[in-house]
Amino acid sequence: MAKRRLRGWLVAAAVTLVAAAVTCALFLHPSAALAPGPVGSALEAASQGLDEIAIDAAFHPVSRTVDVTQVCTLKNRTGVTQRVLVLRTYPNAFNSEDTSPAATDEFFDACYPSGFSAGGLTFSYVKLRMGDGTEDYASYDFGDDAHTVMRVTLPADWATGDTLTLRMGYSLLIPEAAYRYGVDDGMWALGNAFVLPSPWVDGEYRADAYYSIGDPFISDCRNYTVRLTAPNDYAVAGTGSSQSAPTADGQTLTTFSAPAVRDFALCLSTNYHVKQLMQDGVLVQALALSDTNAQTMLDIGARALKCYGERYGAYPYPVFTLCEVSFPFGGMEYPTLAMISSGYLQTGGNKLEQAVAHETAHQWWYAAVGSDEYNQPWQDEALCQFSLLDYWETRYGAAERAELKYTMADTAMLVTIPAGVTPGSPVDYFGDMSEYSTVVYGRGAAAMCALDTAMKGTLDGFLVRYYSTFAFKLATRTDFETLLKTYTGEDWSPLLSDYLDTYLNN
Repeated sequence: MAKRRLRGWLVAAAVTLVAAAVTCALFLHPSAALAPGPVGSALEAASQGLDEIAIDAAFHPVSRTVDVTQVCTLKNRTGVTQRVLVLRTYPNAFNSEDTSPAATDEFFDACYPSGFSAGGLTFSYVKLRMGDGTEDYASYDFGDDAHTVMRVTLPADWATGDTLTLRMGYSLLIPEAAYRYGVDDGMWALGNAFVLPSPWVDGEYRADAYYSIGDPFISDCRNYTVRLTAPNDYAVAGTGSSQSAPTADGQTLTTFSAPAVRDFALCLSTNYHVKQLMQDGVLVQALALSDTNAQTMLDIGARALKCYGERYGAYPYPVFTLCEVSFPFGGMEYPTLAMISSGYLQTGGNKLEQAVAHETAHQWWYAAVGSDEYNQPWQDEALCQFSLLDYWETRYGAAERAELKYTMADTAMLVTIPAGVTPGSPVDYFGDMSEYSTVVYGRGAAAMCALDTAMKGTLDGFLVRYYSTFAFKLATRTDFETLLKTYTGEDWSPLLSDYLDTYLNN
């Protein structure tokens, strides 16, 4: 009898282990369950002729490091001959409390619950080949105290239209921080982590500081291929479509293909649960610390993706991923991927739904249609808030849209902002996140609502044109206003200036 019970226990244990293995296969590597659809014609066309970035990375959780080999194949598109190439090395901002965007008085306790933890980026080599020439070591320096502006000296003229190849080896140190770049509560967020070529805008390379307010980034679309090895008990999600396969040494190799994207981000955890669905050929997936939260994010994200696709134009990428991350914000957008706050997931309800819908809208207003998030943050944030109103109406009706508009936009027009900033101000004009949110999100949304009212409810139609015209490009405020005038036959710049540039002294 005891032997039969023992045999029964062993069989049950074996079944449990098999079931656990199947569950891990589904939870830890989403690409093994559902595969993304093929690249669409619009994305295929947009990817033609773009610069190429290839990354091989090895994730080492014990040392909190990622070893990276990165190759950038870049064409001179500046219109002038260059002797310097500028790159952004954002992780270096986390080297010290003086430069970390997470170490301000406003964020320190929330972002560093166990005290300050350093992060950064250390190069082992930087090599350069001009055209078909010989590869050689390159000299470089940094143009800012935080070492986020890397200037590579070119050994010869880099003429317009010519190509160079930059090969770099470096190691990322990930801080113990609840931030877009950091690890907290077993969740690793690698946002703005990899070396990024700086865009050339208005006759210069952009070298903006990693400011603590808003999303102080601007970047061009490029084609990314990323190969990441990580311990096989980690769920891995990142920008673009992915395929995973085990290696012989207990690791998993995940290969990402991400054409025409502005950056590449990663999220990893041993505790993620994964939910997926296919919607109109797009793989939508959500990763969270609980099954319930993953399902909730998935449902909201899929609804928002469908709403915006019907209103503004088809989502251009084959996959969209939502990941739970520990940080003190509602969410953070990256191409084909959005990070969502654990705190919002715990709160749930309207607050969570609005955060997910807002971040999903960034796939149109940031990922596809790029803008200057440093100097004109309203151009994506205000549009995402207006898109949220569209989503809310689709989901709950016109009366609920009006109620959300009042709460979100109308009340923001009544708040006194002592600094004298406006929705059209750069991010470094704002003193704290509350002020930034009220002005850029709230009053920015009010500007879009006023424009929609003046246009007799046809702003959605303009956004269709705006999206189709500037997808995979960088659109300026002038581009926005000029296209709006062409679309409507009227000049709306006075109305926009009244909302975006005029300080309200309530």
